[in-house]
Amino acid sequence: MKTSQDIYTIEKEIKHFDNQPHYGAYISTNNCSFDILINGMPVIKYMDTSGSGLSGSYFPLNWNIATKGSQKITIKLRPGFNQNTNVLNETLHANSGVQIKIVKSMTNKDGSLGDEEEVKNYITPQKEFENKKVASYDGLKSFEDQFTFNAEVPYSINNLETAEVLVTKDEQKLKKLESEVVAKYNEIRNIYMQGTKDDLASLNYNKEKRVAQQLYLSDKDIKERWDNDYQFRTDSNLEFFDLKPIENYKMTFYADGKIVCLEKINNEKSALWGGFKKKDKDVVTTTYISLYLYRPKNSNKLEIY
Repeated sequence: MKTSQDIYTIEKEIKHFDNQPHYGAYISTNNCSFDILINGMPVIKYMDTSGSGLSGSYFPLNWNIATKGSQKITIKLRPGFNQNTNVLNETLHANSGVQIKIVKSMTNKDGSLGDEEEVKNYITPQKEFENKKVASYDGLKSFEDQFTFNAEVPYSINNLETAEVLVTKDEQKLKKLESEVVAKYNEIRNIYMQGTKDDLASLNYNKEKRVAQQLYLSDKDIKERWDNDYQFRTDSNLEFFDLKPIENYKMTFYADGKIVCLEKINNEKSALWGGFKKKDKDVVTTTYISLYLYRPKNSNKLEIY
């Protein structure tokens, strides 16, 4: 069992380096729904419901960079929203696309980030669209592409190297896995609803240690992350906090089948979700708690990644 105090002292358990590079992506999109993944893990999943897109939004990538070397970015484009008909288009159009600019910055001595250096600039290749159907986008339901960039991170995370591959074509095994995943989601939901801070800490310690290493977090950063991200339900200014039952979901796999999660069918966000209201606010805030599970080698239990 781990406690909140163990979380606060994680900084002593991670390695420190003279050079601590951070990688991130500026993403701009047009007229499409899309998934963008790094090394098989989602950076962003976006279902277009308004016709709007991203315009240079920044997303950190170190979360899912496990070791130095080549990193794979996967882009999956689907039709966007038609503002004239108020429904999703049936196809991708000539102006559908995404631009991803990968940048690198170093941690300064005061903990701030230094100047950015462009590592890679990707733009959806229009010729690839044309090759799908002779210079026409009609009938093109989706488009997938990949590119790589090199990351020079000094750490090495091996959680998934020997993890079990969970995805399978065996329907019975899939049903068994689904029951395990739902049970784990319900266990975690119950801890959020009724458990202690130490219960949460025990569940999330390994994840927090991994993230602290990948983001080079300081004692202060670790404490703020833990207090803000995990303990909002115990805020004295909270009028109520509630998580909905685990239902209306689909089981989704990532990282070459080594990661499994439950996503809501209607918006593909986490099936562990609910809302809270602060006493000084008039509105209820909806919250989705990202939860990815994996099974370590020689283990019969699912753990939080």
